[in-house]
Amino acid sequence: MEKREPYPLIEITAETPFERGVQYGSQAVDRIGICIEYYKESFRKQGFTWDEAKAYAMGYVPVIEESMPEILEEAKGLASGSGRELAEIMAVNCRYEISKISKPEECTTAAVLPEASRGGKTYAVKNWDFFEKTIPHIVLLRIRTREYSAIGWTEAGQMPREGFNSFGVAIVNNGMQSVHDHYGEGLPVTFLRRRVLASRSFEEAAKLVRSFKRCVSNNIMLVGSKGQVLDFEVQPERMDQVYSQGGILTHANHFVVDAEADAFPERPKVRDARLMELLAKRRGDIDVPYIMECMKDHEYWPKAICSHPTFAGDKRTYIPAGITVASMIVDFAENTAYICSGPPCEGEYIPYKL
Repeated sequence: MEKREPYPLIEITAETPFERGVQYGSQAVDRIGICIEYYKESFRKQGFTWDEAKAYAMGYVPVIEESMPEILEEAKGLASGSGRELAEIMAVNCRYEISKISKPEECTTAAVLPEASRGGKTYAVKNWDFFEKTIPHIVLLRIRTREYSAIGWTEAGQMPREGFNSFGVAIVNNGMQSVHDHYGEGLPVTFLRRRVLASRSFEEAAKLVRSFKRCVSNNIMLVGSKGQVLDFEVQPERMDQVYSQGGILTHANHFVVDAEADAFPERPKVRDARLMELLAKRRGDIDVPYIMECMKDHEYWPKAICSHPTFAGDKRTYIPAGITVASMIVDFAENTAYICSGPPCEGEYIPYKL
């Protein structure tokens, strides 16, 4: 098995939003180009021309300008630093909203709270499942300013999608689609996630999630360094909360509270239950090495926690759900995110300090 290379780490140290974007864009020029070409083709297959996708994405600018202008400045800097139009950067940042008609099966997430862990630690966990063709344009971001630090990952050209910060706030997400999703006004989820990663407290992050205007569904899990977790199943006009069980909370790509809202009710609903089963076996003694092993699990393949292509003889058969493009375990006590590039069963978790 060929060893996977870690994703490139983009270091961002500028103190102003625009210059942070410039630093990001200038360091990720090549991967941003790959990402844009990928979405040009992806949107075309969904019936959107690139010009249509750009125009639609730019329609979100007024909402972002009103609610979080500093993050829009980062996007403008990102465009400047990479030599791209703002509309192109907006289009890749709005891929979730533009692609809402697709069938999302992205990710398994979890929180482990002090009562369930060894040594009273808190962990935020995610396996990011997506398409294998996105691997060439994924990057890691580390932001270090006088105000705060943050570590996360994303597709190059997008705001950071998941991660944690020095204020003790982590965010991990699951793609979901409800029968109520629609094209319209709202805040792109990538911008919300970026703003959460700048939150000064868990309470501030929770307020942002509870109040943002949206037109698509998403599951947003917030984890706090003091043993807090809030999991929101977000729909355009409704928001429900999923609660932890004995210090463990797991989620995948289906609605738990309002099951009738699920746009794809026929999908297997096994990954969250399987991860809960695995973590519960070590309740009270869960640590990082054990979580790593759980995230490699292949039960219920091809809808497993660890998703990837497999080989049958010399014929390569691709899993319909795609591939685990990355895995992350946030250890607040150590100020460290352990990140594996590609499926965890094939790779190595590398520690990244804040």
